[in-house]
Amino acid sequence: MKKTLTLLLLAIASFGYAQVDIAMTSIDKPEFIQDGTNGATEFELQFTATNKGTALAAGDTIYYTWAILNEARTQVVVAANPSLFILGSAVASGATFQSPTYNVGVNATLGTTVPINMAVLAYAFNRSAPVVDADSTDNSLFKSYLWEKRYGASISATSFNDDNVAVYPNPVSEELNVDILIAQSNNVSVQLMDLTGKVVVDNSTIVGLSPNHYTLGVADLKNGVYILKVTNGENVSTTKVTVAH
Repeated sequence: MKKTLTLLLLAIASFGYAQVDIAMTSIDKPEFIQDGTNGATEFELQFTATNKGTALAAGDTIYYTWAILNEARTQVVVAANPSLFILGSAVASGATFQSPTYNVGVNATLGTTVPINMAVLAYAFNRSAPVVDADSTDNSLFKSYLWEKRYGASISATSFNDDNVAVYPNPVSEELNVDILIAQSNNVSVQLMDLTGKVVVDNSTIVGLSPNHYTLGVADLKNGVYILKVTNGENVSTTKVTVAH
């Protein structure tokens, strides 16, 4: 009997805790995103959520994270580390609450105006395990933006591969252009190698460069096939390039 009563009390407690539930209502900030300076882009982040479960108490913890996806939402461009904030006051069932305004950013720029989607996910830490809302189907929200280039920045309107790198023209005669859609500041390496792996053009001999655009002089190279290696942070992209004078 005592064991049965204990199990019943645990079941009731678990049922009560399982009603902790919030839903994303709106992404209030940023209002726009624009390339920053020195290879970094910063913007404000703020969102509103609705408490759909039992009352939240002051001191309860809200987990949140955000990401930037391409327009089709098929590729993550930037993913942030999860963060937490503490509710400063109680939130009644059915009421809304707004997150603090955070200054966030990425160590990168785009160099062009690109349609993107901002994704924000948030939920209340449950008071029991597992640490999820009672309903996790409404904890994320998307909002469409234009990530805008800074005034004076330019990048060719060309196709980028899955690694966010564009290489053109190919075949090439004199100058090879390399565009990086989102360049990791101070962490980019561009190398052109022959088929033996010997580097024939690298960052030190590039004709012109910017955080997102590189021009490699190939006029002195022999005709043939080369391998372009672009290291962008932890991402490595390789492309076959044909030099034909």
